[in-house]
Amino acid sequence: MKKVFNKIALIAEKIKNFICAERTMTVIFYTLLFLCSTAVALKSKNYDFDMWARLIAGMAIVQTGHVAKFDFYSYTPTHAWYDHEWGSSVVFYLVNSTFGHLGLLFLQVLLVFLTMFFLVKTVQVRCADKYNYKNLLIYFIILNSFMVTYSSMIRCHSFTFMFFAFELFILELIRKNGNYKLLYIFPPLFLIWGNMHGGVCSGLGLLALYAIGEALNKKQYKYYIYTALACFATLFINPYGYKYVIFLIKAATMPRPDIVEWWWIFHKYNYKIFMVFKLSALFYLLLELTKVRKNPTSFATIDKTKFIVMLVTLYLAISHVKMMPFFALTATAYCYEDIYLMFKNFRFPKWCMPALYLALFGYSVGMLSLHDYRLMVNFKTYPVMEVEFIRANHISGKLLTNFGIGSFAAYKLYPQNRVYMDGRYEEVYNEDLMQDLSSIYTIDENFSNLFRKNMPEIIILEKGYPLYNILQQNGSGWNLAFKGINYGVFVCDAKYRPDFEPPSADLKDYYKNTILNTMITFKGENKIDIDAVNRGEYTTIVPAELLEWHTPKFIQKLKNIKNKGKEAKK
Repeated sequence: MKKVFNKIALIAEKIKNFICAERTMTVIFYTLLFLCSTAVALKSKNYDFDMWARLIAGMAIVQTGHVAKFDFYSYTPTHAWYDHEWGSSVVFYLVNSTFGHLGLLFLQVLLVFLTMFFLVKTVQVRCADKYNYKNLLIYFIILNSFMVTYSSMIRCHSFTFMFFAFELFILELIRKNGNYKLLYIFPPLFLIWGNMHGGVCSGLGLLALYAIGEALNKKQYKYYIYTALACFATLFINPYGYKYVIFLIKAATMPRPDIVEWWWIFHKYNYKIFMVFKLSALFYLLLELTKVRKNPTSFATIDKTKFIVMLVTLYLAISHVKMMPFFALTATAYCYEDIYLMFKNFRFPKWCMPALYLALFGYSVGMLSLHDYRLMVNFKTYPVMEVEFIRANHISGKLLTNFGIGSFAAYKLYPQNRVYMDGRYEEVYNEDLMQDLSSIYTIDENFSNLFRKNMPEIIILEKGYPLYNILQQNGSGWNLAFKGINYGVFVCDAKYRPDFEPPSADLKDYYKNTILNTMITFKGENKIDIDAVNRGEYTTIVPAELLEWHTPKFIQKLKNIKNKGKEAKK
């Protein structure tokens, strides 16, 4: 009996040694990091509103070999289409056409995991102790803090966050080992990045901040400047030529007051949300201020690069919700070791780490079991049945929808219907269309004139807008043909019929099997002629206001202050 117990004890010891081995712990760490990334990446129940436009653009490129340089599915005037996400569109379309909806979900998971993987590698480079980078809880908190910006699935900016994390890793690797030859990686990286997403501007900004920081650190900085110039030059390699670069610069600096994710994080709408991010940012700031206060050093020994990058990305994060991940990534990379050293001498119980890993494993599995991954659209958010009502009853004509759902409506209804506008915003439309849409929905003093300016024949409208009640009034010329959960379908008198059939109510299978179906094609009998599209024959072309030069607002303010000063002297 004693021999049996000894054998059991020996086996248990071997299992313990295997589990505690560094290689095993590394495998467990990355496995759980992948699970946590998956759980957070798939939190949303909705595809992103803009994904549908990406699938259309990707289809055009894959099926014809050409980018669509003008719009074809809007009935309003549009300018030349400068698609800063055309590369992402190709990836989305190929993944969807090859692997279906599961492929799109896996792509989302992969991009989030790679972003976290490069963050971990950056932390590993910066840590003096090569084994202290595996505190999964810190990564999990940070992942949740910036994943709030992934409020919907399959977004092109996921590529930007991944590339940004990779760039940060390479830059810190260079600072550690002094191997400036690694900078040769960046021009080809920026060539790809610049054609995947306009967020490439953040990569150029990071290079510029490192050049400034290293110059203040009295270290080699010229190579960063040369690399930034080379990377900027690669942006001119695109399907649109030099105008694309002008578009990127203007688009990166234009105000977007009507887009929620471009509001600042303390806006009244955002006041009670993003608390994990706000608390994390506050913690990082207090941590660094405490460190500087406890260890007063001369200005010469402070890492200026670290503080410049943190302060700039913090400013961007506070200014725009969309920018939060940049601060989350840089601050975690720079402050992780300080957090580790803070708790280094604190003795946690031996069961603490296994319990933490089990809790995170349980959380991830639990979150992943809550979703139905076949239908990634919420019927309260998306007008799925309303769009199906229009399609099934063959109600053709000009369709007015809100800004966000325009791409979905076009994807499902073109060529039967053309939309007022969609989420491509400055890529295709001038600013006046967005302003007109806001005036129409909120019934301001110019409502009647603006409504007639680009008169629709069908409207999909949220119930909360004042326009919803106006259209129901007798003599309005509109008929509420179908009412869904949050939307109504209004049809003008000329198109209305009393015998419209209701849409399918088979929520179990019909919509799950058809949600990614579209009538759009660029090949075959009913194809869209890409050559005609690129000649502008499908749209009314107007000049792109975004390419016109306007004096920046801060310069205008300085001029006004100067003029007031002159008047005061007089």
